[in-house]
Amino acid sequence: MFRNFTQVVDYARSLETKDLIVASPEDTSILIAINDAFQMGLIRPVLVGDKKKILDLFMELGISKAGYEIYNAKDKKDAALMSVKLVSKQENSILMKGLIDTITLLDEVHDKEHGLLTGDFLSHLGVIDIPAYHKLLFISDAAFNISPNEEEKIKIINNTLEFVTSLGIFKPKIALVSAFETVHEEIQSTVEAKNIVEQLRDDERFYIGGPMSIDIAVSHEAAETKGIKHVVAGDADVLIFPNIEAGNTFYKSTTFFANSTPVGIILGASNPIVLTSRSDSYKSKLYSIALAVVSTDIL
Repeated sequence: MFRNFTQVVDYARSLETKDLIVASPEDTSILIAINDAFQMGLIRPVLVGDKKKILDLFMELGISKAGYEIYNAKDKKDAALMSVKLVSKQENSILMKGLIDTITLLDEVHDKEHGLLTGDFLSHLGVIDIPAYHKLLFISDAAFNISPNEEEKIKIINNTLEFVTSLGIFKPKIALVSAFETVHEEIQSTVEAKNIVEQLRDDERFYIGGPMSIDIAVSHEAAETKGIKHVVAGDADVLIFPNIEAGNTFYKSTTFFANSTPVGIILGASNPIVLTSRSDSYKSKLYSIALAVVSTDIL
């Protein structure tokens, strides 16, 4: 079981090197992260974008192009198309979003001709290392599904469950997040959380609770003060958010106010997809690559 991203990187270094295909990598922090992952032996870098800009950045950063495959793309859409086609031809390869809009890249991922969709539901998984929390925290969905309904949230839970259990987390504790820990008919997320818990409470693969406010989910003290006695309370592994606004706000707030390091990947495709925010740090991008390398070995 991984407790922090240093352990993830160490494990990734012990695995077979994977091909990393990056769509539009014309960004300093992305290239530094890719090059460090390359030097560690985690990946073989394949870059698809504006070749002149990429080589200019290499010169600026002092990166040698030896060992890199670089393909020139006419524009962002062409970079997305070429990258997805390359990934679809290599079973253990990883796709990474560079300096490109998420929707531009995922439009190509959704194209059935490329073979990246397995018929499953795509969802974003954020993994956050918060210094004040006692373990890695998994959150969904902070970047992809806008306002998932009950059925879609169950699919998000299933995607997330498969991933976190493969990392060695036995019976993960899942909290369905809302503003309150009680059901209010006028607050849809509390009603949906109650319904989902009723559907899934007998599943022995995990513990689930909800609705839960954030403080109840991650703080034993808050749960005790409010009189909440639940196996998930204060010890959540996974936070399932009601919508993208809540998930994305939490994801970025912990980054900028709690000194956390977030990573992001897309689950549900045939190949891992690294999907970080353009504002994420170099470390976030490096750790995201490492986690994707690990995921190709364990899923």
